[in-house]
Amino acid sequence: MRFPRLTVPLLALGLAACSSGGGGSIAVTWRFDGSSCRAAGVQQVRIAIAGENLNPDTFDCASGVVSFDNFFNGTYAVVVQALNASTNEALWSGSGQAVVHDGDTAVTVTLEPLTPNNAVAYLSWTFDPASGQFPQCGVGQRLDTVAIFVDGADSNLVYNCGDGASSQQVVTPYLAPGPHQIQLVAFNANENRTAFAETDPVTLQFASGAAPTQAMVFHWNVGGLRVTYAPYSSLSNYPNNPLPCPSGITDVDVFLEVPGDPNNPSNQSFPGWTCSSGATIDNAFPGTWAPFVSAYGGQTLLFFQDEATFPQQITVAKGHFFDPTDRSTQVFVPLFP
Repeated sequence: MRFPRLTVPLLALGLAACSSGGGGSIAVTWRFDGSSCRAAGVQQVRIAIAGENLNPDTFDCASGVVSFDNFFNGTYAVVVQALNASTNEALWSGSGQAVVHDGDTAVTVTLEPLTPNNAVAYLSWTFDPASGQFPQCGVGQRLDTVAIFVDGADSNLVYNCGDGASSQQVVTPYLAPGPHQIQLVAFNANENRTAFAETDPVTLQFASGAAPTQAMVFHWNVGGLRVTYAPYSSLSNYPNNPLPCPSGITDVDVFLEVPGDPNNPSNQSFPGWTCSSGATIDNAFPGTWAPFVSAYGGQTLLFFQDEATFPQQITVAKGHFFDPTDRSTQVFVPLFP
């Protein structure tokens, strides 16, 4: 045995490395029976040659071939494994024998599935049209993450929202061949509470080495609005003499309540605003709501909305977000001690 030397560039050019007498090189080629690396959902392969320490031993699947130099004459067992892109576990495997006899040789290894879960699909996505200042999809954007549900259960795999947009594609988890229901949910990783948009469930036929491609469309679950407010010392000072901010206010909480039902479990809360910021909300569920605003100084409630004197309602529609030119997406709430 001699130390093998990798010669991928030479082989890729059709110039297999030469060896002096008494040995030669081994070119290892791999293939999927009737398939391809992409259709099998494989990005890398790992090669082992019995008795040899290959470094590196893992290669780009799409290259299809790697050559190693400096083998003595003899018979060498070769194993090629196609790897799970997430865990590096072997999904497919194949073996062959290379016989070196005073010259270069080659071996072709056909890969077969090792595990029941060896099929994937490729997904891309778009969003339904929206109006106003709607959440954007991508790294650093409001919608930064997409979760994938398989057969109604969370797969615990997430993608960057931009990875499947703009004609790009992502790969599903490895699944057993057969029909599987796929659904996607778009959300914000930090907020991790609101399903801003989701696709319809789609049933795809998974098959080993024959990955389908599916374009998914996100439908909005939420809309948006802007809630502005100002503190007043008394009803007599409304509307011309608001108090200046901060007026002791450290934080403001905004609520959207079912009209006449402040304890309804469907009511929504949006905490953490300031006296002067107003609240631009992009994750409100659809419906007709009564806005309610509370302003605090530390833990003390300082100002709140007088619902009896100033009852208000606003309607939120899916895919319809705050627009400074659209009064239907805006509401002003006066606050009193």
